[in-house]
Amino acid sequence: MRRVFAWSAVLAAVVLVASPAWAAWVWRNGKWIYIEDRAMVAAPAAGEAGETPNAVEPTPAPPEPPVREPLKPTPAPPEEAAPVVHPEAPPPGMPPAATADLPPAGADEGEPIFQEGRAAAEAGRASSAAGTFAKLIKQYPTSAYRPEAMWLRAEALFAAKDYDEAYHQYEQLMDEYAGSPHYGAALKREMEIADLYLGPVRQRVLGLPLLSGEDEAIAILRRVYEHQPLGDLADDVILRIADYYWSKRRWEEAEQYYDKYCREYPNIDPAKCRHAELQRAKCAIERCRGVRYDTSSLNLAYDRLSQYEKKYPEEAQAEGVPALKQQVGGKLAESLYRVAEYYARAGQPEAAAYYAGEIQAKYPDTPWSAKARKFAAKAPAKAQE
Repeated sequence: MRRVFAWSAVLAAVVLVASPAWAAWVWRNGKWIYIEDRAMVAAPAAGEAGETPNAVEPTPAPPEPPVREPLKPTPAPPEEAAPVVHPEAPPPGMPPAATADLPPAGADEGEPIFQEGRAAAEAGRASSAAGTFAKLIKQYPTSAYRPEAMWLRAEALFAAKDYDEAYHQYEQLMDEYAGSPHYGAALKREMEIADLYLGPVRQRVLGLPLLSGEDEAIAILRRVYEHQPLGDLADDVILRIADYYWSKRRWEEAEQYYDKYCREYPNIDPAKCRHAELQRAKCAIERCRGVRYDTSSLNLAYDRLSQYEKKYPEEAQAEGVPALKQQVGGKLAESLYRVAEYYARAGQPEAAAYYAGEIQAKYPDTPWSAKARKFAAKAPAKAQE
């Protein structure tokens, strides 16, 4: 029996401990009170206001207990915004636009290779930098660092004097990224490479400078013109090509490019325009194979020299244009004299007299004008009239 009583007491204690907390609304002193402890719920003492247990009149029913509003959950504190990571400032010595369009640090998988190549370039290890940038260009075709890597690789190759590979890298940059901020600088670099090939620099074969780079230089200059035919460098490109052909005595090509400059860039630079006009006339003189052949180029040269003398009288005197014009006139007069001489030998004095009159009318100051008088004297009276 003692064991049964002991277990009953333990069970009752467990039930009391496991019972949930008690709470209820209680009408007390004419109002509802919310009490959470059962021990505090007791009948009001006799004589308290509003409590008359022995009164005859029935106590009115208490009003409905108020509805307790549920507790609102406490809002969680706002999360702190992630700090904005800005790209690193360009180190000293780098081009101003080197990091213009680069993504934030850590946002591009090609960034580690790019930073490695840039560090090598800044340390003066041009060949190593070129190789590192080449890896990024090949392995990460969608990387935002790729166009900048192309530019820096081309610059590293240029610094290493690998001009041929540098030129092709500049070309790839402009072909694939026409909106690159380095577009104009790349064109200028290509012109520098062309000038080097026109000078003492030779093209490399198996790493050895063996071949002349002149043909490659002209091809590069033409490509620069194709990139921007209306750009700031176009007129210089055309004039350089023309001067190159002149130096090589390739008169037809030189005249073609001098004429192109005169037609397309007449107002860019007065000094360059005068140079092109005079050289164009000289090319026409050089193209003449001799007075016994076609003299159309001499006639063209004479007209061009006359126009030049009229447009630039002071410069024409300084350049010796009057003497050059007289020289061309002498060749044209000689050509007409040979024709008159031919007709005189062929027994056609009228034709000979006609060409003699042309000489005396157009080129009276030449020695051939005096010589042509004999053909006019031998012509019949009807022909002279």
